[in-house]
Amino acid sequence: MTTSGSAPQRFDAFFRACPAAAVITDPDGVVRAANPAFTDLVEKTEIGARVGFGIGEMATTGATGAFLADTVNKLRQNADLVVRGEAEIVSAEAPSRYVRVSATALPEEGLLFLFEDEQELRQLQETFRHQTLHDSLTGLPNDAYFRSKLESMVGGPADGDRIAVLFLDVDGFGVINDGLGPDLANRVLYATAATLREVFAHENAFIARLFRDEFAVALKGDITQQSVVALVEEMIDRLAQPVYHDSRVGVGVSASVGVVVADCAGADHSALARSAEVALHRAKELGKSQWVLFDPETDRTARDRYFLAASLAGAIEVGEVGFVYQPQVVLPDAPVITSLKASLCWRHPSLGPLGADEVYALAELTGMTMPLGRHLLAEAVETAADWWARFADAAPVVCLNLPQRMAIDPDLVRIVRTELDRRGVDARRLMLCTNSASLLDKRGDLQESIGVLARLGIVFVMDVAGLPDLELVAALELPVPGVMLVGPVVAVTATGEAPEWARRQISHLVERAGQLGVVVGAHGVASQAQAELLHSLGVLVAAGPYLPQYESRDEAEVWAGRVWSAG
Repeated sequence: MTTSGSAPQRFDAFFRACPAAAVITDPDGVVRAANPAFTDLVEKTEIGARVGFGIGEMATTGATGAFLADTVNKLRQNADLVVRGEAEIVSAEAPSRYVRVSATALPEEGLLFLFEDEQELRQLQETFRHQTLHDSLTGLPNDAYFRSKLESMVGGPADGDRIAVLFLDVDGFGVINDGLGPDLANRVLYATAATLREVFAHENAFIARLFRDEFAVALKGDITQQSVVALVEEMIDRLAQPVYHDSRVGVGVSASVGVVVADCAGADHSALARSAEVALHRAKELGKSQWVLFDPETDRTARDRYFLAASLAGAIEVGEVGFVYQPQVVLPDAPVITSLKASLCWRHPSLGPLGADEVYALAELTGMTMPLGRHLLAEAVETAADWWARFADAAPVVCLNLPQRMAIDPDLVRIVRTELDRRGVDARRLMLCTNSASLLDKRGDLQESIGVLARLGIVFVMDVAGLPDLELVAALELPVPGVMLVGPVVAVTATGEAPEWARRQISHLVERAGQLGVVVGAHGVASQAQAELLHSLGVLVAAGPYLPQYESRDEAEVWAGRVWSAG
């Protein structure tokens, strides 16, 4: 390989053709030559049309100026060094331009500086960073950015400041999204973000969209609970203003809001966020368009409740969750039973017995309703199978009240049939109980399930609070041979003289049930006198505190052989 020209000529050719911006300075850093790439880099700037300026004049930040001055000094002291770093220099397109700098000494020539343009790379990185930390729809910071910002707000100087954290959910957003479409749902979210920006137009406010329809706000400064609550109420009022779609559909929304206000000094960002979330859950429990201020005592209660709910699965596994049995007797003198009702009971080692209503509420918190329901169904069928094997037709029928989540499950028929087949028990030995709320729940089709299970031989009984519930039997053509009256109309007959309105209501219900061929019973009967009164009004079956309760199936089987037959 051969080359032409002298070394200085070759270097000069390379210098001018080099794609990287380059300048040659004297030993003091005064520019003596610049290549075309450098002229392009700083085009239209003051230094772009001249030489003879100091290399430090390119700096737009103190850090860059110090770096360039330090580089000149190092190379003057040691000509063998190669110094590299990043700098912000003058630019025609922006206040400054990011470049990567490489500098070295030239033999008898001074210093050589190379500048590699990184502006586009920096902009791309900044774009990616923004996309990573912001919500694409509203442009607000996202959950990760909010929590990082909240940590820095708490960790900064306190100076007597207070901090407020708000979590809010758009009420009924799923209905808007599913019923009116995602386009309008997105408009609602965008409008919500705009409302938050307007209401919390505070120099120390930080607003974010956390998840689907959940937003958050952090405020720091000279604030009080009263001032924060005033902003929250203003926000709720503004959100009610309709968002229009195609100039025809105007949708106003409400929000549930959880609020916590605390002193910055000693605050913990994670605890603040959790407290706001606890308050939000409480607001949602209270209904739409509610705000709740975090209360430590309520928080302690909620934590205890969540801990209890979380331990339910383990309680099932170790056998703490089971049944107590109570007879459902035929009036007037209760010599026989229609069934033995198996009622859920958690025999908690420290809290004592916990009843069905409380345990099912706990199960809902952790999604344990279906596993719990399956466990109870299996135990009820096992009890029925045991009694059937030992007492045949004299075996008591086992009655199980289905939790609503299980009653509406589309696999209810398969679940029940699987348990019956597994135990090899006659389906007529199992009675299931439901209510109007489960029948009317649009998430499932209990009506169809009742029909199929009834054809298998399983008896369904329905809890009713009055005539409207009873009319569902006729309206839905339910194969229900009996209903159990529950609620205030039964409770008011327990003490003294029963009100006339209650007597009339029960009599009318019994009359209508007779027209439908349905037997009427009553839950919650507290005394023999109440049972006799109800019987005089036409009630044929009673269950409640006036009857004995059995802690095990062995104790309950005393009722074997005393089974009522409607025929």
